[in-house]
Amino acid sequence: MSGHTPSLRTRLLVGLGLVLGLAAASPAMPALAHDELLASDPAADSVVAELPAEVTLTFSGVLIDEDGVNAISVTDAAGTELAEGTPVLDGTTATQTLTGDSQGTVTVRWRVVSSDGHPVSGEFTFTAGDPAAAPTAPAGGTAETAPAEGLPPVFWIVVSVVVVAGVIALIVALVAASRRRTED
Repeated sequence: MSGHTPSLRTRLLVGLGLVLGLAAASPAMPALAHDELLASDPAADSVVAELPAEVTLTFSGVLIDEDGVNAISVTDAAGTELAEGTPVLDGTTATQTLTGDSQGTVTVRWRVVSSDGHPVSGEFTFTAGDPAAAPTAPAGGTAETAPAEGLPPVFWIVVSVVVVAGVIALIVALVAASRRRTED
C-alpha cells in the first residue's frame, strides 16, 4: 500500500458527487409544501338549510390568478353543475357563485394553482336542505370522475435522489477501479 494522495481529478469527481447529492436532496422539503385547503364555507361534511349563493374556499397561500388555471365544480347528486361562471380569487380565497336550488349531497371539486406554481386539487361534500328530497342520478348514467393527477411529486423526488445517488456511486466505483489499475 502506498502513501499516494488522491489526484486532483479524483478529488474533483468526489466533490462534484457531493454537490450533486446535496443539490438533489435540498429541494425535497420545499416541494412538499404546496398550498392546501384550510377551510371552506360551507364546511366539508356540514349540513346547511339550503343551497348557498356561493362556495368559498380558503387556502394556506396566495393563489395564482390567471385566466383558465383555476376551476371549481359544484354538482348535486344527479351530476347537475351548480357553479355559475368562473371562480373569483382574492389572495388566499376562491369564491364560486352557485345557481339552482338543489337539495341533498353537493360535491365541490376544485383545482387551483398554488403560490409555488403547482396545481393542487381536491374535493369534499356537504348536504343542502333535506337529503330525502335530493335528485338522483339518471338511470344508466355514470357519475363523472375527476381526472387523475398522475404520480405525486414525492415519487419524482425519490426517483431523482435515487438516480443521483446511483450516478455518484458509479463515479466513485469507476474512480476507485481506475486508481487500482494505475497503482498496479
